[in-house]
Amino acid sequence: MRSVLAAAFLSIGMVALAVACLDQDEACAQEGGIVSAIPWADDETADYVWLDDKTAEVCGEGTLSVARDGGQFTLSLAFTAGDDSDVSTIVVDAQTLQPESVRRERLIDGESEIVEAEYDDAEKVIRVVEIINDKRREVPRRLDDDVYFDNEMSLFLWRTLRFEAGYETEYNTVLANQGGAQREVRLRVDSIETITVPAGTFDAWRVEIVAGDVNQLAWFTDTPEHYLLQYHNSVQIFQLNSPIP
Repeated sequence: MRSVLAAAFLSIGMVALAVACLDQDEACAQEGGIVSAIPWADDETADYVWLDDKTAEVCGEGTLSVARDGGQFTLSLAFTAGDDSDVSTIVVDAQTLQPESVRRERLIDGESEIVEAEYDDAEKVIRVVEIINDKRREVPRRLDDDVYFDNEMSLFLWRTLRFEAGYETEYNTVLANQGGAQREVRLRVDSIETITVPAGTFDAWRVEIVAGDVNQLAWFTDTPEHYLLQYHNSVQIFQLNSPIP
């Protein structure tokens, strides 16, 4: 089971943007950056099923949720496969989507792995704490960009793209679970396709994601909310399993 769940969530996403907020009640957007609008509601939950991309066998289930508390969003991902689990919680600024903290806890074959990180915007560092089977290790690392996003928020962040055929952007992602490593990612909004998932049949924007030598695909509704319908991370396929809110 370790190899299945360990590979289950490979989303990549971080962007350097020039912030241009209009006021406290409007989403933050920027010229030439990844975030064009923040489309989700203050409280939102969506359930997913994930499949082996070669056999189409059901491997597990997952939930993505958004909750707003004042000036922050809490973005949560929870995936399970039998007794194994992979849960991430990211706290971000509700206007800029800049990450403030992240926690990822995995339970694989009875072994616990926890990564916690705090982002220090003033010092431009990420302070990572890794706890593996109760052994603690601290890993501070300087951030290369003035504005940054966390890898674990990728499936939420990609919903904020400018959905227009042929639109392309590239950016760096911060991976707290790899000691704050930063990687380049390229995105391309391809075209609208009709796809069928357990939740139904939808018209969806197809987005191509390239991170290193890993090619990924994601499909989002062509509605203003841009709900994630399907995500193929090159190993598993995640499909929406609950009705559109």
